[in-house]
Amino acid sequence: MAAYQRLHEEQAADRFRQPGATELTWFQAQGFPLSGMLQMTARLTRPLPTGMGFGPKETLTCGGKAIRLIPDTSRNRWLIANRMWWPLKEEGVWRDGSPTEWRWPEPTSLIREATCGAGGAFRFEGVPDGAYLVMAQISPPAYAVDDFGEDFDIVLKPVRVSGGQSRAPLNIHLSDDDWLSPVVRQR
Repeated sequence: MAAYQRLHEEQAADRFRQPGATELTWFQAQGFPLSGMLQMTARLTRPLPTGMGFGPKETLTCGGKAIRLIPDTSRNRWLIANRMWWPLKEEGVWRDGSPTEWRWPEPTSLIREATCGAGGAFRFEGVPDGAYLVMAQISPPAYAVDDFGEDFDIVLKPVRVSGGQSRAPLNIHLSDDDWLSPVVRQR
């Protein structure tokens, strides 16, 4: 059984070693500016020495931090799940309280990167309509203890961009229960 699984993993690694036609033509498609805002409402519960306690809600943003727009392709999902060890969930996922690798596992020429402005505002140029994964660094909650020397948590959310030149802003608001959502199926 272990040999079969190892063979399956090696075949997937070979299949996704190089970008496919979908990734390579992504930048050639006509694109338009995409702007929006990313915010997250932090959990109400707080870890305490005696258990869990309640506190006020917090709105976390990516203000002043990095954000990525990643084409939602089988290869990029494989990179996120198998190279970055991230779960993929439809409603989004929040990576908090543990050391996190932000570095993309290969050159970033096939994804878009930017820095969020005040309140979590972002803008990407030349974005074709389609399915994407938004990955952003966000401020950690006030209650978080900085055990790992990082000044950010990371969120990951699948989104759909449409409307071409007349598209509406992409406003993403994640809730504190996103990490409980079912895992996204591989495409």
